[in-house]
Amino acid sequence: MWLQRARWQAVAAALVLSSVERIGLCLYTECDRPAETWDYVRYLDQEISAVSPLPREGRDVLYELYHAYAADPLQRAKSAEHCASGTAAIMLHSLAYLDRDKGEAVAREVYLEAAEIVQTFPAGDWVVNLSWHAAAPMLLELEPPAEPDSCSFPDRPRFFVYETGEYAKPLLSCASGMEGSEVLLHRFLLRSACRTREPEEADYFYVPFYSFCYQNLHIAPGSETVELDRHNVALVKSLAHFDVYRSRQHIFHFAHEFWDFPSWDQHVARSVIFAVEANPLIDVVNYRHCTTCFDPWKDVVVPGHTDLWAMRRLQEQSKATAQERKYLFCFHGSLEHDLYERTHAGEPPFNESNAAGTRRKMRDLAGELGASIGPHITPLIEYYRRVGDCRFCLVPKGVGYTNGRLFEAFFAGCIPVILSDAMQVPFQGQGPANTTKASHKQARWSKQLLSIIVVVPIVLLVVSILFKVLVR
Repeated sequence: MWLQRARWQAVAAALVLSSVERIGLCLYTECDRPAETWDYVRYLDQEISAVSPLPREGRDVLYELYHAYAADPLQRAKSAEHCASGTAAIMLHSLAYLDRDKGEAVAREVYLEAAEIVQTFPAGDWVVNLSWHAAAPMLLELEPPAEPDSCSFPDRPRFFVYETGEYAKPLLSCASGMEGSEVLLHRFLLRSACRTREPEEADYFYVPFYSFCYQNLHIAPGSETVELDRHNVALVKSLAHFDVYRSRQHIFHFAHEFWDFPSWDQHVARSVIFAVEANPLIDVVNYRHCTTCFDPWKDVVVPGHTDLWAMRRLQEQSKATAQERKYLFCFHGSLEHDLYERTHAGEPPFNESNAAGTRRKMRDLAGELGASIGPHITPLIEYYRRVGDCRFCLVPKGVGYTNGRLFEAFFAGCIPVILSDAMQVPFQGQGPANTTKASHKQARWSKQLLSIIVVVPIVLLVVSILFKVLVR
C-alpha cells in the first residue's frame, strides 16, 4: 500500500509541476529567486558531490533548505518553478535526514518525487545525477530483489529475521562506512526469498543491531563500552527463540574492529558470528587483539561495506591494463596514529610487529622508482584516480587487521598486497581471491617486497582486471 500511495503522490506532484511547465520553463532554468541560494545548492550538488561524498556540514545546510523550500508537495512545486534541478537536489541530499526524523515511508515518497522532477524537466546546464543516490531506491525497496528465485531449491537455508525496533534504525544514515554492512545484510535478508516468517521453518535466526550507528546516535561519549554491552545483553534476553538448543542457529553481526558486545562470550559464544574483523580488539585499555575469539568452524568473515558511490568511482577511474598504469605500488593514507603504536596481538605469531612499524617501513619506500606513497589525497576522486593508476596496492594493518583498502583495491583493479599478518579475508577458498592478492610477512618486509612485485608474472595483473570485471 505504501508504494501505491507514494506513486500516487509522485503523480500528483508531477501534475502540479506540469502546470508550472505550461507557465514557462524559462523561470526555473535561470535558478533565480533567490539566485544566491540556488548557486550554493548547485555548488554542493555539482562540484563537491562530483569529487567526494557530501560532508555533513553541506548536508546540514541542504536539510535546512529542504524545510525552507521543499517541505511539502506544493512548496516543492513552487520551488521547482524557480529551480527544478535545485529543488530535486535538496530533496535527494535530505533523504537520510528525512528517514531519521520522519521514517522510511516519507523518504520513499520524497525520493519518488525528486526522481519525477529530474525526469520531467529539461536539465539545462544543471544535471542532477540520480546515480549518485542509487543506494537510496535499493535500500528503500523501490527496486525488486536481486534474487527472486534463488531460494526455490529445497537445500537452501531459511532465515528468520527478528524485529528489533530502534536497534535497527535509521536506515539510510546507518548504511555508510564499513559498518554499513550491518544495514545491507539485514535489508538483504528481509527481502530475500530465503526468508521465512515461521520460526519452525528457520535454519538460522538473524539478529539485526546497527550497533555502531546506534552508539553514535544514542550513547554519550565515554560510556560506549558499558552501554553497548547493556543493550546487547537486553537484546539477547528479549529474543523469543534463543534457547539452549537454538542458540547455535542465531547469527550476530559484528562490523567493527571492536566487537560491540564486550560480554559476547558469556551470552552468544555458541552462536554464529558474522565478523568483518576476525581478530577483534577486546581490551579497550591496552588495545589487545583477540586472535582466538573467531571460530572458523562456525563463524564467518564478511566484507566490510564499501559505499556504492566509492565503488563506482573506483571502477570509473581504473585504467584497464597494467601497461597503462603509471605506478608500480601505492599507498596513500594515515602513516602515523597513536593507536597504530598501541594495538597489538597478545600472543605469537602475530605479536612480532604492529601497524606503526609497518607504516614506517612503507614510508621508507616513498622514494623508490614506481612508488606512490604518502598522506591522504584530496579530494577523494583524486585518490581513486591514483589507486586506479597503480598495479599493486599496499594493504597494511591499521587499528584492525582488516580494513576497507582490500576491497578498494579490487574495485580499482589493483592487486592488493596484504601487510597484515592476521587478516582473514572474506570468502577464502571461494572465487579467484587467492590469485588476485599477495601477502607478505608484516615484520620482515621492505625492499625485499619490492624485488618480488617487480618480477610477478604479468598474468596476475590480467587476472586482477578480470576479477574487477566480475565484481561489476
